[in-house]
Amino acid sequence: MADNDTTKTYDTTKTYVRDTRTTEGSGASMALIVGGLVVAVGFILWLVFGNTGGSVVDNTPAAGTTNVTVEPAAPADSTTNVTIDADEPAAEPVAPVEPAPAEPVETAPAAPATNP
Repeated sequence: MADNDTTKTYDTTKTYVRDTRTTEGSGASMALIVGGLVVAVGFILWLVFGNTGGSVVDNTPAAGTTNVTVEPAAPADSTTNVTIDADEPAAEPVAPVEPAPAEPVETAPAAPATNP
């Protein structure tokens, strides 16, 4: 909405200065994250490969020789006794069961319940 009052007087000797400053902090936070990742990876590598005091696990055998004997399990019985007699007659086919009636069968009404 426009101000149509033309009777106002303005002091034209005042100068207003607006100073706008911008800072970019995203580079610093990104450097902090990347630096943290580098330190974490370095620490993990030091844990894995940095053992200079000798082996953690002693891999030398207790004796000069190691004897291992592996015996196979007993073989499975591959013989199957199946007897087929061709002389027996084939079984006679069974007659189909007759279908149920289409209409329901009438039943007697139930006796009314009696109270004791």
